[in-house]
Amino acid sequence: MERYLAIGKETIRYHLIWQVLISIGILCAAPLVLGVRNLNIQETARVVEYYAVFPGIVLLVPIFLPEQNRDIRDLIRSKYTAVGAIYGIRLVLSIVVMMAVSALFLYALKIGECEFPFDTFYPGLLAGMVFLGGIGLLSYALCDNVVVGYMMPLLFYIVSMASGEKYLGKFYLFSMETGSYEEKWYLALAGMLFLGVGIAVRSRKES
Repeated sequence: MERYLAIGKETIRYHLIWQVLISIGILCAAPLVLGVRNLNIQETARVVEYYAVFPGIVLLVPIFLPEQNRDIRDLIRSKYTAVGAIYGIRLVLSIVVMMAVSALFLYALKIGECEFPFDTFYPGLLAGMVFLGGIGLLSYALCDNVVVGYMMPLLFYIVSMASGEKYLGKFYLFSMETGSYEEKWYLALAGMLFLGVGIAVRSRKES
């Protein structure tokens, strides 16, 4: 147990802290990029789905990044702790942070007198984050390239904006704007699948 706590502390201190700061910076910049006061439910959905999902990419994609350093990779291989467990700890910490910053962002929208149901927008936001982050993590695991890991979810985001729900169906990113929430279940399940497969693939490569 002490070994896992040490891994968690090291992750927070040397890696996760920067991702947290970037994520907070993105969300704090929302008032400069978008209007975030006195929005109706459709306008709030647009802010949440088009903008607030980006920390999901920032937090989930770089889980394998420390191993880009060969010394760290060799050190991990020399230890008895399974690399999959290390990735799992990093994933859990990133998801906890993602849940926290998402809740704070929605709370800030509430303070700004924006109209939206928290009980549907919160899981909807998390679903979008997990889906985009999952695409990036799986791409990173398959290609062993963090740039590809960042590019693939952004590409899907652009495709979703361009083609809309007509071609993406249940995997349309911006369904809350149209008043539909069913798609978020598909995004959440697919995102979790991508995360699990990505970690499994990367763990096999590193073992």
